[in-house]
Amino acid sequence: MHEPIQWLPESDASPWAALASATRSSLPVPNGFLIFPGTSEGDIRNSYDELTIREKTRFVAVRGSSHALLNVIGSDQLIHTARRLWTESPGVPLLVQRMVPAMWCGKAQWHRQNLRIKANEGMMILDPDTYLFNTTSGKCTRQTLAPKQRRMIRYVDGTARVVERQTERTPMSADQLKSVADLALRTQADIGWAIDDADRVWLISVGSRT
Repeated sequence: MHEPIQWLPESDASPWAALASATRSSLPVPNGFLIFPGTSEGDIRNSYDELTIREKTRFVAVRGSSHALLNVIGSDQLIHTARRLWTESPGVPLLVQRMVPAMWCGKAQWHRQNLRIKANEGMMILDPDTYLFNTTSGKCTRQTLAPKQRRMIRYVDGTARVVERQTERTPMSADQLKSVADLALRTQADIGWAIDDADRVWLISVGSRT
């Protein structure tokens, strides 16, 4: 049975309904669309081309039910990646989003009026630092830095590599922490986030507030 593409703002009956709602609320969610096992390859290719024109980048992330594959480039690689994820989890919808060129990424979880912010340099959470941010005072009250944090970087040709920082660690700035906290406050939920190379914060995932 043919299953048409769904653009993210229209995907309320999907695992990404919270992101769809956030998109309609004008929160900074990377643009994307949902594909299904019954979606034709032609529709996938056409939607990928449309997304690359809209977003002016050919790199996408493909998110399945349990994990995401990053830095996918080209419609052929997108279809190959989708088949791989459907082999692991048959029948699940996949979210294809423009790839954020993340300088920092992580998660923010609520603990009463405090946010526990996990943060990793680069495009993947590997050895995160931990910050405790008080949303009442607007200040970080505690930070714990990973001594040798690995980070994923992407080269111009699209290849990615995990490297370990050899120099002294630099924590996130107060402004960056505040931007993550502000996004969590606007979302009123636990979130996944990324900060790009223009210092813009993006909403990557939305959980519940505990």
